[in-house]
Amino acid sequence: MPWRPTNSESLELLRQVRREIAERGDNHLALLLAGVELYAVLGREFELLEIMQSFAHDMHQAVEGTPTALELEKLFDRDPPA
Repeated sequence: MPWRPTNSESLELLRQVRREIAERGDNHLALLLAGVELYAVLGREFELLEIMQSFAHDMHQAVEGTPTALELEKLFDRDPPA
């Protein structure tokens, strides 16, 4: 299976290999694989953060200048023109 750090199956297989290696007693390799796992997980989180920041920027532009909930409530509750 090719390594895809954004794929949860790849991360789970990495965890499984790390556990098996630790059980065999190769703690140095297990520690190295734990670092690779941490790097991959943090990379995924950083990628998600970048997507969220981009989305927030796009949404800010989309809703800029729209009325607030309080302003809409005032418009709804005001008396209709005669």
